[in-house]
This record gives sequence, C-alpha cells and structure tokens, in this order.
Amino acid sequence: MRRVIASEQNRSGESGAGFSGEGVGSGRGDAPHDDSRERESGLLSQWRTMLKIVGSIPFAFLGVGIYRAWLATFFRYEAFPTIGFADYAVFEGAIAVVSFALAFSARRVVPLWSNRTASIATAVSLVGGSALIVLDCFALQTGAVKLAGLALAGGGLGSLILMWAEFYGSLNPMRVALYHALAIMVGCAIKWVFMGLSAPYLAFFAIVLPLVSLAQVRSSMKRLPERDLPHKYDKAEGGAAFPWKPVLLMSACTFACGFGTLPMQTLGPGNTLGVLLVTVLVVIGVLSESKWFNFDTIYQLAFPLSIIAFLFVAPSVGANSVVMAACYDAGYTMLSMFMMLVLSNITYRFGISAVWINGIERGIRYLVEIAGWALSATLPLLASSSVVSGIYTGIALVMIVVFVVVFFTERGLSAKWGVSLHGGGGIDGAMSSSRLAMRVSDVSKEHNLTPREEEVLQLLARRESPSQIEKNLYVAHGTLKAHISHIYRKLGVHSREELFEMLEEDSPSREDDGGVSAVLPRG
Repeated sequence: MRRVIASEQNRSGESGAGFSGEGVGSGRGDAPHDDSRERESGLLSQWRTMLKIVGSIPFAFLGVGIYRAWLATFFRYEAFPTIGFADYAVFEGAIAVVSFALAFSARRVVPLWSNRTASIATAVSLVGGSALIVLDCFALQTGAVKLAGLALAGGGLGSLILMWAEFYGSLNPMRVALYHALAIMVGCAIKWVFMGLSAPYLAFFAIVLPLVSLAQVRSSMKRLPERDLPHKYDKAEGGAAFPWKPVLLMSACTFACGFGTLPMQTLGPGNTLGVLLVTVLVVIGVLSESKWFNFDTIYQLAFPLSIIAFLFVAPSVGANSVVMAACYDAGYTMLSMFMMLVLSNITYRFGISAVWINGIERGIRYLVEIAGWALSATLPLLASSSVVSGIYTGIALVMIVVFVVVFFTERGLSAKWGVSLHGGGGIDGAMSSSRLAMRVSDVSKEHNLTPREEEVLQLLARRESPSQIEKNLYVAHGTLKAHISHIYRKLGVHSREELFEMLEEDSPSREDDGGVSAVLPRG
C-alpha cells in the first residue's frame, strides 16, 4: 500500500523555516532591505512548497468534486427539459432512504468500498438511473421513466457518498480538510466548463461522471495503509452513542437553507465566488501552517456564514443577487466541510463506522432539506408576507440559539460531540484505540493543548513516527519538534515513554480488560 507523501523539499531544513511560518529574516541582516528580500524569498518558497504539495496529491482523491459536478448536470443548467423542483425532492429522498438503509445494515455491508455487491449495485444505479433520466427528458417524456431514473440515481449517489465517507474517515483532519476543499474546487471548475456545453454533451457526462467518481474512491482506498482502512464489525454497532450534536447543528442550518432557497436556481458568478472563497481559505490555511487556522476555524466560520446567508435571502432584508448567492454557497460549503470534518474525525479517532454515522446524518440532512423546500414552496400560498417575514426571523433565531448552545458545550478538536463508548460493540480491533483516542481528548482538554498540539498528540499516541506525523500534518521537521516540546511541557513529561505511561493512567481500558496492552499496543 502506498502512503501519499508530500514533496520532500518541505521536509528539509532548507525550506522548513519558510513553511513553518517562522520569521525568516529575524536577526539575519542589519539592513532593512535585506530583511525584506529574505522575507519575500521565504514567502515565495512557502508558496512553491504549497503548490508542490497540491501537485503531488493524486487526482483520484478529489472524486467528490466529480459527483458534485455530475449533480449539476441535471439540476443547475436548465438543460434537461421537464426536470423541476419535485424531481429534486424525489432524488434527495432516494439518497435519504438508501443512506438510512446502509447505516442500519452497516455491520453486514462494511467496508462498503470493497463490497463487490455494493459496488456493482452502486454503478448500475448511477449509470442506469442517469440513462433513464436522459432517455425520458429527451425522447420519451413520460414522467414515470424519469422518476424511476431519479430514484435509482439518487440511491446510487447515497451509496457513493458513504464510500467517500469511509475514505475521509481513514484520514487525519488536516488531510480531510485539504482533500475535501480541493475536491470542491475541482467540482466548481467542472461546473463552469459545463456552462458552455449543449444538452447532448451534458447528457453524456451525466452518464459517465458517476462511474469516474466510483472508480476514484476505490482507487483512493487502495492507496491507504492497511491499518487505516475501515474494518468489518465484530458485533452490533452498539459500541458508541451516536454523535447527535453536530447532526442537530447541521439539521437546523440545512432546514434554514432549504427554506431560504430552492434547489433549481441557475448557477451564477456569486455561487462560484462563494465556494472558491471558503475553499481557497481552507487550502491556504492547511498548507501555510498559519496560526489562525485549525480545526476550529471551519467550525467558527460555518455557522455564522450560514446565518448571514439565510438572513440575506429573507424578504425583509434582501441583498444584491451576487452577494446573496456568494454568501449562501460560502455558508453551505463551509457547513458541509465542517460536517465532513467532524464525522470523519470521529471515525478516525474512535473507530466508529463511517457508514453508520454518515448514513444517519445524510438521511436526516436530506429529509430536513426537503421539509424546508416544501415549507418554502407552500407558505407564500397560505400566509401573508408579514407572516412569512416573521417565520424567517423565527428560523434565524432558532439557528442562532442552537449554534450558541452547542458551541459553548462542544468545541475544538477534542470535543466528543455526544459520542460515548461503552462495552459490547464496535469494530473488530478498534475498541482499544477508540478508548485511547477518548483518553487523548480528555488529556488535551485538561492541559489546554491547542488544536494543532492535540493532532500531534493523537498521532504520537498511535505510535506514528516523526516522519509520518510530518507527512500527515504537512509540517516541517522543526515545527513538529516545537509542537512536541510544547506538548511535553504542558503535560509535564520528558519522553515518549513517559507520555505513554501518562496516557495509560486512569484509562477506561484498565477497568474493562484489566491491562494496558490493549490501550497502547507495543510495536
């Protein structure tokens, strides 16, 4: 198995200073113009390193952008005659049904990506459904064939999304943020290319693109180390409580977004601008090692942006259409990245099935969004404009209350988001590492570790080598040494062995299995 590695240049001491964000000109010259040239050189070196890292990422890892572009072929260009709002509701309803079905049958179907039956069914559903939609829209126009195609394609996409969730659940948060943001940017670029294509070309890509994304997720999983791949269930998936807090947040914002806008709006400059702004912010934040960017940044931006976007579409507020579209897509894009980060990080840390938690979350998300659309479409027919405006205000207040309540009870990478582990369940071989991750979360909170430091501590606890940690977190050697030094100082330890002993203390696994070998396997 091949682990994707970043450019070796950013590991060397020569480029480390520029990549770590430390002052490159400090104390190295007397003349101000020399300092300026050194800072400029360091900045250029940092950008070159960032571009090399992006260039080294396999295109297969960005397949989420492919299926996002595929979605746009049907619903965002007005190229397919007869497709309307009700059709989109059918499509998303099918995603919800399949997501729930796979979530509650997870112990029989995971790992989903390598399940031959699931892969064939997904491919047939995606391609067959797309072909039926094309056939009915351009030839038959019966309506029934189109609905069957929408149901098939939606169900196939539900399965494909959960395969990608398995991929993201096998990565540390920084890689999830980088790959997901880049994938969204790729999807955005393809959408803009599609805007200049006629209907026959869009019909062709509507049939081909889902197969490309399916092949990409399977290729991506095969590139990961064996230890990081999802495993089969040993017993019922009752080994952990469901992380309901992020789902509550996502549901509140998704309902508001659904209520505030219908899904059939044509793509415009504002949509692309909003998406690019937040994805570029995330990519630069991850690769530049900026102190202002960490796991919390996406969390802290996602919900305020969503609330602002919702207020902009309210009749009593209103806004320029480009500004409104930019805010809406920026907010929802950041929201979806936040959700992917939280759930994939729960899978990565605690070993909880990505199919289970993402299947339930996706099912709830799409049903809630349909409810928002339905209310948005029917309310103006039943109520006066003043009542509609009042409901907008009420929904905005609910969003704010939910965000504030959850934000002050769960925040940071160490947050458990309602997850609790208990005996008698989980994934084969993963329960001990799950308890270890829970212990690391507790220690990080107790000792005030920064999100970056906690990420390093999680990898140290997993027995990752320094070179592996550098590659996983896109940090230079000197930066990693500084993080480890800060961790040791805050925890009052002086070596890895002392660190391991500290993590073993008061571990739940001592009580459950009477020893520490399951918590920190020696390797």
